[in-house]
Amino acid sequence: MRYGEPSKSFQVAAGCVWLVVDVVLIGYLLFRYGMTGWSDGYDDPVNSPAAPAEARRAAWIVLGTAVVSGGLLLLLRRYWVTAILQLLLTGAAAGMFALLAGHP
Repeated sequence: MRYGEPSKSFQVAAGCVWLVVDVVLIGYLLFRYGMTGWSDGYDDPVNSPAAPAEARRAAWIVLGTAVVSGGLLLLLRRYWVTAILQLLLTGAAAGMFALLAGHP
């Protein structure tokens, strides 16, 4: 370990904290998408469904989270594993929401 680098245990702890934050964010956005889809079922058929717009909004939020947090961790050049995990998890969630936005 070089001077100024965080210890391995601190890197694992940071990865776990980011993982919990990501899971809570993705779960909340998925809950919002589900509730919007549920309320679309009770809406008048003349109105367009609001769930695809909610999924697009969630995809942009998660993609922005991936770029900001994962990119910031990569720029620090100290938290490689945490940054890659952050980019993979939030990138996959953004793809999932993008697929949900395309499916009526």
